[in-house]
Amino acid sequence: MRKNYIWYQFFRQFIVRRGLHLFYSSFKAIGKENLPKDKPVIFVPNHQNSFMDALMVACSNFFYLFFLTRAKAFKPPVMGAFLRSLNMLPVYRVRDGFSSVQKNNAIFEQCFEILRRKESILIFAEANHNLKRRIRPLSKGFTRIAFGAEEKNNWELGLQIIPVGINYDKHEKVRRKVNVAYGKPIPVRDFKELYEENDRAASNELKKRVSDSMKTLTMHVTNLNKYPLHKILLDDLEADRDQLIDPNLVNSRVKQINDKASEEDFAEAKEVDQLAHKHNVDLHELAFPVKWKLTDIIMLPVYLFSFVNNIIPYQPGRYLIQNVIKDRAFDASIKFLSGLVTFPFFYIVVAGILLLSGLTFLWAIAYLVISLLTAPAFIRAKELFTTSRGTQFEKSKPDIYQELKNRLKILKEKRDSFLSE
Repeated sequence: MRKNYIWYQFFRQFIVRRGLHLFYSSFKAIGKENLPKDKPVIFVPNHQNSFMDALMVACSNFFYLFFLTRAKAFKPPVMGAFLRSLNMLPVYRVRDGFSSVQKNNAIFEQCFEILRRKESILIFAEANHNLKRRIRPLSKGFTRIAFGAEEKNNWELGLQIIPVGINYDKHEKVRRKVNVAYGKPIPVRDFKELYEENDRAASNELKKRVSDSMKTLTMHVTNLNKYPLHKILLDDLEADRDQLIDPNLVNSRVKQINDKASEEDFAEAKEVDQLAHKHNVDLHELAFPVKWKLTDIIMLPVYLFSFVNNIIPYQPGRYLIQNVIKDRAFDASIKFLSGLVTFPFFYIVVAGILLLSGLTFLWAIAYLVISLLTAPAFIRAKELFTTSRGTQFEKSKPDIYQELKNRLKILKEKRDSFLSE
């Protein structure tokens, strides 16, 4: 047994996995029948949502995973020790200096040994994260590891590449839906003959096979100039979020829009997207403002308790996102990681205060249980009890607000026309 096995599994299964099921309203994996047994695997997922992407893969299967991670994340040394305890391995870039890049050779040798033991590695072949719903060009790092491992084991390793598509309902939001789609395995040995003839051609062919598979596992828009129209029609104007995270359905709709939309439609969507970005407006929130429902009235006592009970531990994550973190792709990661600490800590402190005030142990336990059960209601309570950005924008800039509403209405009509049978 690996020396950190118990700690790694405890952190993954009892802390992160349970945290994810509180953080998201739905967390599903499809295509798990494609995961091979008793063979080493390199997982290659799309990379849109920062640290959350690694957690999605790690907690939607039971493979003993190692993760290739940017070397700068391992500073200071205490953080490096913590990350290594979770099977994270540092990868150096050219910007880190030539001497640092040479350290990658030792990391690659470590990867070869991991795969020889029939364990698994996760590599973000897109290299960096980006919130756009598309597959970007893949780097060759994973092919170097894959071919190197097989070559070192006389092509008898049986190494499989598993393309992965991670589909988020709303990347930065809490209590939303996630769908992790596993593609069919790609045996590295299939490329042996080509690799021995021309290693560069083999690397390019493997990258193409993996990329093509990934494009079927998550929404993919090839042309960046056309992306705003797809984003608005298929994401911002989509009421049924299950349809957005269904890769087969959403990609068929991408094709429908490409076939039917005019250059004027793409230009209009680009203007609307730029106007919304300029004024920091979420077009989905603009299209679907928060409204009270009958279930909200029934749940009002739960919402009130959850709002009062969670508004304080919610603040550290909120502060970091609003004042420290500039990259929106880190929003969900900051909310999740800070929440793993601040919410349990706050609940324990309040339970301790209840005990010190003279209440029995049973009262403290009851508070902890009720806090956990009602925690998922906090997000809906916050939506109902606080002023949304859309409402604030409507009051501060009513003319632009109305312009965006009118232009969204026209685009909604376009959507209905394009997606009609």
